[in-house]
Amino acid sequence: MKRAVRFVSFILAVMLLLPLSMGAEAEKMSGVVRVLLTRVKVTDQLKISLDGSYTLDGIAFQRGSQLTVATGKDGLYLYYEGMSMKMGKQMTLVRHETDEGLENGIRFNGNYELHPGDVKLSAVDGGIRVVLYAPVEEYLLGVVPYEMSDSFPLEALKAQAVAARTYALKRTGSAKDYDVEDNTNDQAYYGVKAQNKNAAKAVSETTGQCAYYKGQMADCYYSASNGGQTELPSHVWSKENPGYLIMTDDPYDLQNPESVVKSARLPKELKSNDDLGALKEPVLSALSELLESKGYDGDMEQIQVVGITDVETALPKYHDSPTKIMTLLRLFLTVKARRLIVTDPLDDEEDISIFTVINDDAPIPTDTPAPSPLPEEKWSEPEELPEPVLVTLDLFPLVEKALNLSINSGSNELITVNETLTAFALESRRFGHGVGMSQRGAQCMAGLYRWNYEQILRFYYPGMQLETVNYTSSLQPKLDARFLATPGPAATPTPRPTVMPVLSTPGPQEYKVKVTNIGENSYLNMRAQPSTQSDVIRLLYYGQELIVTHEDGDWLTVHTDDLNGFVMKEFVQKIE
Repeated sequence: MKRAVRFVSFILAVMLLLPLSMGAEAEKMSGVVRVLLTRVKVTDQLKISLDGSYTLDGIAFQRGSQLTVATGKDGLYLYYEGMSMKMGKQMTLVRHETDEGLENGIRFNGNYELHPGDVKLSAVDGGIRVVLYAPVEEYLLGVVPYEMSDSFPLEALKAQAVAARTYALKRTGSAKDYDVEDNTNDQAYYGVKAQNKNAAKAVSETTGQCAYYKGQMADCYYSASNGGQTELPSHVWSKENPGYLIMTDDPYDLQNPESVVKSARLPKELKSNDDLGALKEPVLSALSELLESKGYDGDMEQIQVVGITDVETALPKYHDSPTKIMTLLRLFLTVKARRLIVTDPLDDEEDISIFTVINDDAPIPTDTPAPSPLPEEKWSEPEELPEPVLVTLDLFPLVEKALNLSINSGSNELITVNETLTAFALESRRFGHGVGMSQRGAQCMAGLYRWNYEQILRFYYPGMQLETVNYTSSLQPKLDARFLATPGPAATPTPRPTVMPVLSTPGPQEYKVKVTNIGENSYLNMRAQPSTQSDVIRLLYYGQELIVTHEDGDWLTVHTDDLNGFVMKEFVQKIE
C-alpha cells in the first residue's frame, strides 16, 4: 500500500515539470546525434541504471534509480520499485541538467560505460531497439578513444575528433530513426569512460570544429591503416571522388611500426616441393600444363621445383589511377622434369655393304616382308630445364589466402615483395578501406614529426577548410529540488558485492594487482572470457585485489580465492 501511495504522489508531481519536446527540425540543427546502439546486449529485457537526472513522460527519477524494461505482446513494460507500467511501443528517457561535476547519463545491463543523452526505446520484432540522442561533443567522448587509443599523441587525437565530428554531423537529420550506428558501419562508439582524459582533451580543444570543402561539410572518411597509399571512394563504394579525397602515397603510415603488416616467406632454394607450403598445389598444377606443352612429363608427382629465381607482383587492379593494388603474382622457378625420349629401332639395324658378292646362279629368296618396328617412347631421368619457368597466380584470393596475407574481408591489400639473401618476403598492408585519414599515419605524423592536427587534416583532406559549428540545443532544465526532496519512489540500490579478501599467495610467475583505475563508486567487470562481449561473472569494486596468472594483450587472467576470470589491464595497478 505504501508503494502505491508513493507512486500516486510521484505522478501528481508532474505538474511541477516543464513540457518536453524533441522536434525533428530543431534536432537537425541542434548538434544531437542519434546513435543506434547495437553493442548493448539486448534481447527482450534491458536493465537501466540512471546515473544522472532523468524523466520519463514527465515522471522524475532520482539519481541511481534502477529500471528494467521488457517486451510483451502489447509493447514495452517498465518495472521499477516493484511497480510496473505499460509504456506502449516506444518510451523516451529525457535527460536534464544536473550539478557540475556529476555524471549525467545511463548505463545498460551493469556495464561500466556511461551513455550521455536521451534514450529512446522501441519494441521491434520481439526485442528492444535502443537509440541514444547524444550531444555530439559528448558522443565523441565515446568515439575518439576507441577509433584511436587514448595513448595516441594529442594532435592525432584532435585530428580524429574533427574527422569523427564532421562525419557524424553530416549524417544528422536522416529519414531513419537514427543517424549513425555504434559499430564499423559508421564509427565505433562504446560509451564514455572517465579515464580517457587525452581523448577528452582533444575533443574539448577542437569543440565545434568541422571540415568543409567548397562550402559543404566534407565526408571525413578514415581507416586504421592505408598500407602506404590512400584509396579513392569510387574504388570502395562506387561513389564520386570529391576533390579532397585523393589517391596519394602515405610514407607516414608505411613508416609506423604499429601499422598492420602480414608477411610470408618463399625460400630461394627448395629441398622439396613441400617448401612451397600452401602454394604447392596451385604451382604444380600450373607447371603441369606448361611442361606438357614443352614436351616434358606433366605428372605433378614427377615435377621438382628446386629453386625460385625471382618473384614479382603485376597487373594493377585499377587503370584510372596509380594504384599499388596488384592482382597477379609472378614466380620464376627452377624446375626439374622428365623429358620424353623417342627412339627409332631402324637406327639400330645392321648396314648392308655395297661390296657384298652376289651369286647369280643362286635362287633369290622371296620372304614375306617383315612389318616396320614402331618407334619407342620413354622418359628420361629428371633434368633441369635450361631456363626458369614463369608461373602466374592470382593474388586475390588464391595467394592471399594460401599464404595467410589477408587483413580485410575484401581484396584491397597492398602486397609487395622484398628480396633477401635466402628468400623472397611477401608483405601485405592496409587495415580498412584506406580512404581519407590513416589513423596510424596520423599517429606517426604527430608523434615522430610533431605535426599539429591541422597539418594532419590538410594532408589527408587537401583543400578542406576548418569551420566552427555553433549548436542550438541545450539540456532540459534542472529538476526542481523541492520536488526531488519530497517523498517519492526513491531508488533501491542494486546490492553491490563487497571487496573479496584474497588470502592466497601468488605462485611462481604470478603477481597481485588492485582495482584502482576506476571511480571509487564505479565497478570493473570480471568476465568469463577475454572479451568485452563475454558474460560478466562478478562486479569488482575499487580496491579489490586479484592474483594475475597470465597476460594477453589488453587482458589479464586473474583469480581470487574462489573465483576465476578475466579483467582489462588498464583498470588495475600492480601491487609492488
